[in-house]
Amino acid sequence: MLLVAAGVTAAVWQPWRSPAGTVADATAAVTATAERTTLTSDLILNGTLSYGDDVSLPGGRGTVTRLPKAGDVIAVGQALYEVDGRPVIALRGDRPFWRDLSDGMTAGSDVLQLEQNLAALGFGADVTVDTQFTWATASAVKDWQESLGLERTGVVALGDVIAVDAPSVRVASVTAKLGDQGGSPLTYTSTVLGVVAKLTDAQAREILPSTPVTVTLPDGTELPATIVATDPGGQPTGTEGKTTSATAAITFEDSAAAQGLGLRAVKVKLASSTVADALVIPVTALVATLDGGYAVDVIKNGKALRVAVEVGLIADTRVQVTGGELAEGDVVVVAQ
Repeated sequence: MLLVAAGVTAAVWQPWRSPAGTVADATAAVTATAERTTLTSDLILNGTLSYGDDVSLPGGRGTVTRLPKAGDVIAVGQALYEVDGRPVIALRGDRPFWRDLSDGMTAGSDVLQLEQNLAALGFGADVTVDTQFTWATASAVKDWQESLGLERTGVVALGDVIAVDAPSVRVASVTAKLGDQGGSPLTYTSTVLGVVAKLTDAQAREILPSTPVTVTLPDGTELPATIVATDPGGQPTGTEGKTTSATAAITFEDSAAAQGLGLRAVKVKLASSTVADALVIPVTALVATLDGGYAVDVIKNGKALRVAVEVGLIADTRVQVTGGELAEGDVVVVAQ
């Protein structure tokens, strides 16, 4: 364990102490008091602020006549872009629309998805939300089209709407130019800012979703967050011999504090080990003994007395003492 190794290194070489463990002038020694407290060993991960993976928007039939800008946020019911002078509207759904939707068509899940959106947008008062496209559905579509300034046809043609699996999306990049025909016009992401942290293979196996973490922003601000998912990686990247790395997806309790920083590097802290009511001293108070153990020099009556100790958790610059002759309140000598 790296933390233990750091403690051992600190304990090996302390030339200011004599072989017998005495201190030339105990009154001038740097000291610390053994105390009881909660000791926590933190795991620090490297992360990046992120809106999540880019998703390519499917292209429509016709000529692109209007495009958004990167960074624009587009809500369900609004136009993503424009083809042949007609807006292509974002609707909420987890599957694409694949045919024209009109009265008399066969039932299907695409009709259900359309009716769910009409109801959510305020046009479903007379609509029974199911898989059937009825006269009521057509009437609701006409009212919705009128609100958009479109012709009241009651028909949703293929390409008029595109399903996005979110209440709103953020334009990540614009991949088409005005006048283009076919091809994906843009990529989009979630509008929720989170963190993607790199993991080792072992960490990806051991770290569980719902694990609380603290994210430290570039300005030092610490924000509470939660790991919501881990990805073991291993997927081909398109480069020969390269695969994706293991990562953790992290969401903030309140992402507003991180807005405006750009996609910057951050630190993610997990409390990996915690010991309550631990007897703790600075790790630099440890002295390595010839038998492979540890000792500390305790100041008593102006002199340093070396006593053997057993150590437990080492976190940052402090170490837990689990056994030996050290007691709470004892004053120990630490390296300068």
